[in-house]
Amino acid sequence: MIRIGLFMVLFILAGCASPETTGQIADRSEMIFVPPVEVYETTECIPLRKVRSTRVIDRVGIAYEMPDRKVWLNRPEWGASMLDDDLVMVTSTNGNMLCSGDIVRFLDSSPVGFRSAIALGPFVSYTRSE
Repeated sequence: MIRIGLFMVLFILAGCASPETTGQIADRSEMIFVPPVEVYETTECIPLRKVRSTRVIDRVGIAYEMPDRKVWLNRPEWGASMLDDDLVMVTSTNGNMLCSGDIVRFLDSSPVGFRSAIALGPFVSYTRSE
């Protein structure tokens, strides 16, 4: 439950980002659409404690940024067409790892709250160049 609360706080704070921070995030997201190089890493799980930030890419997937300039892109097993960066992401896990098959729910500001859910797929790594 604490982890879910932490994610919600991070999303609320992300909405309060300054314009220069928002510009930096937009610049970083460009590399996500570049196809992986010939040699790239895939994994079924990533450690939640190392995730610095997340970004929902409309109808594509979720990018998880790590401290070592690595970004893990997850293209969901199902439900990618429902991805929308205006929704709040709530992730439920059974431990300290985020794995393929974990369910991610999305909430909006309506009285109902629940909007959609996806099942995570495998994670593909990209390294940001600076």
